[in-house]
Amino acid sequence: MRRILLKEAGIGMSLAVDAVNTQQMLLLKKGVLLTENNLRMLKSWGVETISVEDSNIEDTEETCLSDNNNDDVEQVILAQFADTIENPIMAEICHVAAGIVYDRNRTTR
Repeated sequence: MRRILLKEAGIGMSLAVDAVNTQQMLLLKKGVLLTENNLRMLKSWGVETISVEDSNIEDTEETCLSDNNNDDVEQVILAQFADTIENPIMAEICHVAAGIVYDRNRTTR
């Protein structure tokens, strides 16, 4: 299970836990495969992060981390720390970490 930003969620990902709004109203049940409509609905209810099954995002992360695109690497790292990213210190740590991963990937090719 991994917590990600809603904007990083993709169609076909599976919810690892129930998705609820700020009033704890059930929006989607655990195990639901995300659709475009589900994602729009979650956004309209103000949901910012969701928990998805790891198996649904491993391929996406591996592709992003193997590409020579620092923005993609940073988005993967930000998604992994979605719960704490509002903290400016954590945001900076994620930014620096993305640069390190990008540099390592670039020099190992």
